[in-house]
Formats: sequence, C-alpha cells, structure tokens
Amino acid sequence: MEHIIKEIKNNPLFDNMSEDEIKKVLNCGDATVESFTDNQILIEKNNRVKKLGIVIEGVLNLVSQKYNGTRVIVTTLEKNDLFGEALIYASASYSPYDLISSCKSKVLLIPNRVFSNMCSRGCSCHNQLIINMLTILSDKIVMLNNKMSIFNAETLKGRIAVYLLSLQKKANTMTFDMPMNRQELAEFLNVKRPSLSREFSNMQKDHIIEVYRSSVKILNMAALRELAD
Repeated sequence: MEHIIKEIKNNPLFDNMSEDEIKKVLNCGDATVESFTDNQILIEKNNRVKKLGIVIEGVLNLVSQKYNGTRVIVTTLEKNDLFGEALIYASASYSPYDLISSCKSKVLLIPNRVFSNMCSRGCSCHNQLIINMLTILSDKIVMLNNKMSIFNAETLKGRIAVYLLSLQKKANTMTFDMPMNRQELAEFLNVKRPSLSREFSNMQKDHIIEVYRSSVKILNMAALRELAD
C-alpha cells in the first residue's frame, strides 16, 4: 500500500495529512486496490454506489446511454481523479451512468463507512479526512451553482461573459488565465468548439476582451457585464 499512498497523497481528499495518517485511515476503512481490464464496467447504471474511488492508473469514462441507444462520454477520469463522492451518502445512491475502464486501469476503493464511523481510538486524521470530504463536496456545489448561473444566460456570448466574470472576480485582476482549453470549455458550455471560437473572435472585434491562448484580458468591463445580464 505504501507505493499507492505516494501516488495519491496529493489528492484533495488527503490534504493536511501525512503518509502515515493516510495509511492509518485507509487501513481502518478497509480500502482496497483493484485492477480492471479494457472496457470493463466498474459501476453499472442504476447500481448502488457505496465506495469512493481514486484512479491510480489508466483512464475511466463516465458514459451516458440515450434512449435511442447512443452512448456518450460525459467525462473522462484520469490519474488521481475521484469518483463516487457525490453518491456514497445520497438518499438515492444509484449511479445515473456507467463507469467503464478505457484501458488497463487500477483504482483505490474506499468504503463509505470510513467517513461516518470514527475509529475506536478517535484518531485526529479521521477528523481531517471528513473535513476534506466536506470541502470537496462544498466546492462541487459551488461549481454547480456557478454553472447554473452561466446557463441562465440566454445567449452563448452571455454564457461566456458570465464565465469570464467569475474568473475575473476570483483572480481580482483584469488579465487572467482560463483553467480550461477551448475544447474543454466548449464541452462545459455544451456548445460546439467552432461556435465558441467564433464568439470569442466577435468579442475581440468588439474590443470587449483580448484573448491569447489561455490568457484573457478584459478591455471593457461594462460591456462584458451587459452581455452577462
């Protein structure tokens, strides 16, 4: 387990915890490491999720199947990504998606009881683990709320404006970097990449923003806020 701990120690789930503390909570929680082959299902749609997972090796795809049978990759999970954290204590803890290994993969699985049953010794590291878990879930709620505010905008240009304003507020400067590339941002906004690029180009022509690769400079804050309203 020692080499696994070195791989996952930088995961947000283990913030402010030493390698010995991580080892202790994983042992207390009966965490296991499991391997999966290419195209093997880890979690099947409509099955209960009672374990949180961390990707150690390989790539996993979260897959949605439409009513017409078409399968769509919702998101891709790579090394050190978490999965299952939003479902392990949900009242309806059934997975809405299939989770499928896209190659030979290895994951760490942690039963949900480690977050609710304190060990008999009352280890402080258990408290820290629970705090970290609450922080992860809170951050996810904030992210979803931000996404909802973005989708409340009636136009794509408005969505872009809301997104950029949120980044500007966080950076507290008129020049900042976007954490997502164009393709990732297009998927986040649920639009085609050419449409996204076209609107960025139009906003530059209107001297509202200036974009170079991942860097954005706001030239006209009033106009950007007007687009967001």
